[in-house]
Amino acid sequence: MPATPFPAPSVKTRLNKFLHAPPTEFTLIGLILLSVLLVFVEVGSSPRSSGYAPLLHLQAGLTAIFWLELGARCWAASNRRRFLRLYWVDLLAVLPFPAGIPVLRLLRLLRLFRASMLLNHNLGRFAPALALGLGAQIGLLATIGVILLTGAMGLYLVESGQNENLDSLDKTLWWSLFMLVGAEPIGGEPTSPWGRALTLMLMLGGLTLFAVVTGLVSATMVQRLRSAMDFRPMDLDELSSHTVICGWNRNGVHVIEELLLDPDMENHPIVVVAEFTETPEQALEHLNLSNLYFHTADYTRIDVLQGINIVRAARAILLADTSRPRSDQDIDARTVLAALTIEKLNPAVYTCAQLLDRQNDVQLKVAGVDDVIVSSEITSHMIATSARAQGSVEVLAELLTVQVGNQIYKVPVPSSWVDLPFWQAVDHMKQRQDALPIAVEVSQPQRRTLVNPPASYRLAPGDQLVVIARRMPGIVD
Repeated sequence: MPATPFPAPSVKTRLNKFLHAPPTEFTLIGLILLSVLLVFVEVGSSPRSSGYAPLLHLQAGLTAIFWLELGARCWAASNRRRFLRLYWVDLLAVLPFPAGIPVLRLLRLLRLFRASMLLNHNLGRFAPALALGLGAQIGLLATIGVILLTGAMGLYLVESGQNENLDSLDKTLWWSLFMLVGAEPIGGEPTSPWGRALTLMLMLGGLTLFAVVTGLVSATMVQRLRSAMDFRPMDLDELSSHTVICGWNRNGVHVIEELLLDPDMENHPIVVVAEFTETPEQALEHLNLSNLYFHTADYTRIDVLQGINIVRAARAILLADTSRPRSDQDIDARTVLAALTIEKLNPAVYTCAQLLDRQNDVQLKVAGVDDVIVSSEITSHMIATSARAQGSVEVLAELLTVQVGNQIYKVPVPSSWVDLPFWQAVDHMKQRQDALPIAVEVSQPQRRTLVNPPASYRLAPGDQLVVIARRMPGIVD
């Protein structure tokens, strides 16, 4: 059966992808840092200076951009409650504040947390190993920056007119830094209620900083902080055209590796659902994991599959799940149950299932599963083929991986090729695309694959050519 074409992405889907694209996120990081710098300059400037009004206008322009960004995220979000839970700090940071309470302008600094999350996510996209080591440190630096700048600028605003020890930004910066490190007032004390409140914040921040720095020595604390700073561009129920892997065994690492290294699938999210005791990121740390999601849950439950948006998934892979001790019969039974549920929720999804016992193949075919693989049979066939045709395993190994040489691709037969003999299709593909057709997938009256069909076989509407090529062939004509 030919792959069912998915409808064009909706406006919300395209907007989500734009908002989470690397150029957009890096631009947003730059604008946040510029906004923080403007707050610092604004606090240190006199309202009577010539550049003060343009400064306010520039800050207002940046705030308008942030409002547009957050408004777009809210409109594109499928769940408004989750949006508020994720972005309430950002909304608080861009609220319009009365001019009579200038200290509230310091809430703009809260967006530094969003900048740190975006930076950490993009490090994970471009340098996974670097992100693994710096994730916690980025979060810690953002926290220190917010506390230090809030304390310094806040103290200047509320104490500059009545405390000679805190009458300039450079003094309050050093005073806040010493407070954060020593957790006690040094060289003067604030006298206003706001100043005392900020001093208390700095003292508590210093105590917390000491605990966190001490905890970073522990690998457990590092892992926890890295997880806390782990930022995903979209939540699971916002994914579309993604690949869902249900179940986990020792083959799962190789499956994910093949999918992530395929240039045609590198931007397609992958969701792995299983009852993990520990997720296997460490085994995959050499890959770009920015589009990989691990979800610990029972994949046979309808609510779990709906939670990962199976109704909009492009592919579903069911591995023989050995994440928990079960008999082979129970493992296959869970595979069959999950397949029935997935095909019921999304009949258009392509489904591939791994079985331990060929006898359960019938139930999967009835469920509408497209391909069934019994791994023990495949291994046996490869061993027998190697013994019968020595050296053939190298050919099979190359065809079955995207990492080396040629791979197997499937190309729809264009309308101009209908009724063309197979041998002419082979000639055209080899000369024009440097691809070698080896089979024809026939869709009518039911899906079946003709491997090395007769040279005189004439291509029919809906047929697809199975070809060997170094990369995905382009549109044939």
